[in-house]
Amino acid sequence: MGITGRLMLATLLSLPVAAAEAPIDHKIPPGYEPGAGADELGIWMEVDNIEKGLRESALLVSDPHLNNYVIGLACRVAGDYCKDIRVYLIRNPGFNASMMPNGAMQVWTGMLTRTRSRDELAAVIGHEIGHYTRLHTLERHRKLKKSMSASSFVDLGIAVATGISLPVASVSAMLNALAFSREQESEADVLGARLLADAALDPHAAYSVWRGLMDEEAAAAVKRDEPGLFTRTHPDPAQRADELEQWVTERFGPRDRDMYPDHEHVEMLNRHYAFLMEDQIDTNRFGRTEEMLNRHLAMGVEPGLVRYYFGEMFRQRGGEGDAQRAINAYRHALESDAPPADAHRNLGYLLLKQDDLLQAQTHFQRYLELKPDASDRSMIEYYLEEEAG
Repeated sequence: MGITGRLMLATLLSLPVAAAEAPIDHKIPPGYEPGAGADELGIWMEVDNIEKGLRESALLVSDPHLNNYVIGLACRVAGDYCKDIRVYLIRNPGFNASMMPNGAMQVWTGMLTRTRSRDELAAVIGHEIGHYTRLHTLERHRKLKKSMSASSFVDLGIAVATGISLPVASVSAMLNALAFSREQESEADVLGARLLADAALDPHAAYSVWRGLMDEEAAAAVKRDEPGLFTRTHPDPAQRADELEQWVTERFGPRDRDMYPDHEHVEMLNRHYAFLMEDQIDTNRFGRTEEMLNRHLAMGVEPGLVRYYFGEMFRQRGGEGDAQRAINAYRHALESDAPPADAHRNLGYLLLKQDDLLQAQTHFQRYLELKPDASDRSMIEYYLEEEAG
């Protein structure tokens, strides 16, 4: 972490935590809009342009099933504020979600693979709604706007929302402006937990989601000097998890339900696993990916899908012994009830490298039977002809 990040984190952790007994409630009513002449009106106009950039982004996920899942959950947690919130699902494997002062929320697809239940996903969403209704997002954008021109404000807003094209020269100003105070984070945590309970969801997910993030961080093969955007703009997960667990348990009692299985969340993952995990594999963050895959097995995600992506992870990592690990993972995937057809193809390629041509041919043939319209059919047929000759 750079000097700016360390100073910012130290400042955040030194601020007082909002007292658990203090009433944390919404500052704005449902249907709220800024009054004419207020500086907030100008900020809303500028973030409207950021929202327009989100609507036009190539990273915006259009799949109706995924959108209905996330938007439906957000609306359930938002309650009377449902009509004020617009959710944009952004294709990015990172862990991030945020809101703008005008009610636009962006959620990265990495949230779907990292949360272990709809309750945990709802916990993050509820936290962001808490920031919105407490006007924390307005204060954050006020700070950001003071340090940037209007055009840079919009460009940076889109970059932060999608996670790409982040202007290096603006990083320091962005970090100072995007970080909520420790008190604001505590308020959003408490209000978010209350929103979960009001929506008949598990308020204990408000802290278990951070414990899951800690497990992933502990499994990271490489500890990066500069953590991700979410980590740099939020307090320490261990501290917030401990504080939240204490507050939630005192307010709602001990956890009275099992986290697993969450059939609705697992069904969503099963249906979109390839779309979601291909992006994660491409991050080359193998320690984190392995922890995530083990978590998915524990959750009840289709074993054939998970084992296939174990194979993909080992194949892409390419370390000593990883080729055989990938072969074993693909074979394990093919023993399941619903293995991906690509497991046959990728296993065939690895067997070719081991000069096991007969077995490679068997898997190539099965791949084409399962995917007769495969885009790489001509290449696979070439290998089959080579073997046949």
